[in-house]
Amino acid sequence: MKVINSLFKDKNSDHAYFLPLGGSGEIGMNLNLYGYKDNWLIVDCGVSFKDSKVIGADVFMPNIDAIIENNLNVCGMFITHAHEDHIGGVHHLWPHIRCPIYTTPFSGYLLKQRLIDYGLLEKANLNIVNKESKFEIGPFKLELINISHSILEANSLLITLGKKKIFHTGDWKIDNDPAIGNKPNSKRLKEIGKSGVSAMICDSTNANVKGFSGSEKSIEKGIYNLIKGYKGRVFVAMFASNVERILTLSNIAKKTNRQLGAIGRSMWRMIKASKSVGYLKEKHIFHEERNLKNFSDHNFLAICTGSQGEPLGALNRIADETHPHIRFKKGDRIVFSSRMIPGNEVSINNLINKLVYKGVDVVFPKAKNIHVSGHPGQEELKMMYSWINPSILIPVHGEAIHIKAHAELAKKNGIEEVLKTKNGQLIRLCNNKADIIAELPTGKMAVNGDELISTESNFFKERKKMLFNGVVTINFVFSDVGDLQELPRIKFLSVVNSVEQEELIELSEYLNDEIKSFIPFNVSKEKQLRDYLNKKVKKFIINKFDKSPSIILDIIYI
Repeated sequence: MKVINSLFKDKNSDHAYFLPLGGSGEIGMNLNLYGYKDNWLIVDCGVSFKDSKVIGADVFMPNIDAIIENNLNVCGMFITHAHEDHIGGVHHLWPHIRCPIYTTPFSGYLLKQRLIDYGLLEKANLNIVNKESKFEIGPFKLELINISHSILEANSLLITLGKKKIFHTGDWKIDNDPAIGNKPNSKRLKEIGKSGVSAMICDSTNANVKGFSGSEKSIEKGIYNLIKGYKGRVFVAMFASNVERILTLSNIAKKTNRQLGAIGRSMWRMIKASKSVGYLKEKHIFHEERNLKNFSDHNFLAICTGSQGEPLGALNRIADETHPHIRFKKGDRIVFSSRMIPGNEVSINNLINKLVYKGVDVVFPKAKNIHVSGHPGQEELKMMYSWINPSILIPVHGEAIHIKAHAELAKKNGIEEVLKTKNGQLIRLCNNKADIIAELPTGKMAVNGDELISTESNFFKERKKMLFNGVVTINFVFSDVGDLQELPRIKFLSVVNSVEQEELIELSEYLNDEIKSFIPFNVSKEKQLRDYLNKKVKKFIINKFDKSPSIILDIIYI
């Protein structure tokens, strides 16, 4: 990683650098760095959820060893919007970076609450900047440009570095008639393109999807038709962050003479944030969960979390009858107004099966026009190419298949310099060329209680081993003169279904014989003894049970 420390030795160099540590080669966990004049700017700091390869962890974020070990001078962090894959890692990673944070009011409200929860607000330097404002962070001149997305106040970012202009799209789509929030500032985007853009770092999520993503307003009719004539209760499962859809459901509730409830903590958090910055008004009424039992079936409408089958999401808790106020019943209708995020198929299908068994009518987005994406389809990407006209395109925010599709589309539409990248690649931007000059270690950190642990560590390897092979505990009791006081005490935990007492005695006597050469025992022999016994126990169990469990050896002195 020494290459990073040598980048800025030439004080006259005007080179700029781009380093993705998360979000390139995957969907989620976004963290991007821009380097210039021995300073670095972080754009977004997000998390991802679930990884079938990692046992016992649900929240992940980028490994930032490249920042810490190189002691990079991070002069600031900008959060483009408040989705968890862009904002969710801030409170976990900020203590290791300790730089000023910048974002717009809606994202700032949510981030402030998170920092309060983790006791960081007084320490962190949180700066709220206006939408479409211009400001500086170190040598980075920044301009925010309104763009549409599936959350309020999504920002594209123009970064001026000396003579270079880099356009970072963030997550975006083109919706010129949103019900609430931003519409793309196409006029300013075209002006930026005419001024000359060195490189565009662009969202690739739907690069393999033809056409346009569609307007949020286009789905109101589809959802309305599913509700207007239905006699039973209706639940709409959705992403809590989509405030525009919350407003859509509020309008539908009025049209269908239904009382609108909100279920789930994250849903209430978004409603509160939206009201605090003026996007939702007091006239938009949402009933609390405990009061929903007061409404008749044909007057009942609720928006709820848990559309991805999350175990603690509202839908699963209601389905499992662990929710304190609500139960599903035959004749209820659930409208899934959300897409299935890759990796969540099993949990969603398990949830749906529960609902079907309860006699609930389940409606999916594929069946009706009830969901639109927050990311650009191919026609929107083409429009952005024509507006920005960048010399270089670097596709990010996507798995390899999305980045490949994006690169191919860009080249077909006249962008000659396209660089496919992945996490950890250090990219130099100069003379309208993009070159990968180094591959830096990267990966995932998992949240485990109050600590962050690399998913490549022995910690998770051992946990996986325990899951599939079980655990054997062995206690050796020595006297103060180093004599073994009794036969080793042995317990098998989830190694095999049953272990006969004779087999335990056989292993105990076997170890008793093997340890004789270490008697009298003293502390100086402990490491040697542990290594020796681990090998012997492993060999015995493999031969006897064809298993390789984790082994815990305890040496006790009395």
